[in-house]
Amino acid sequence: MEFFGAYQHRIDAKGRVALPAVFRDGFGEERVCYIAAETSQRCLTVYPADEFKLMVGRLQEAKREGRFTQRQLINFMAAVSQSSIDAQGRINLPEHLRDFASIDKDATLIGAANHIAVFPAETHSPEAALDDLIDVSDLL
Repeated sequence: MEFFGAYQHRIDAKGRVALPAVFRDGFGEERVCYIAAETSQRCLTVYPADEFKLMVGRLQEAKREGRFTQRQLINFMAAVSQSSIDAQGRINLPEHLRDFASIDKDATLIGAANHIAVFPAETHSPEAALDDLIDVSDLL
């Protein structure tokens, strides 16, 4: 499944956020996701299990190529959190990851092809996605 679109949702008192209904099918029957910190954009990324497994394989290959150290890989993996999608379609965003991304009460969830990017609503609204579009006409 390809994730696309931008949606704002509130974080509840337990740190849960509802996934938009259009995103939920992308997690299959397992309804499991992996949440990681994305340092370049200071946001969170939510991966379906199959995409996360592919990403880990790419990370291990990049480590073998010397693009980063074993320690960096361990640190990245230590910060990853697994969550199940509950009956109401919510996932838990752990406090340490919400703190990393400065996500407090509201979040913007953006489909980013093979994963979902989660930003603080104060810094990234659905409308802000229109500010820096790429021209895909040359690719078509």
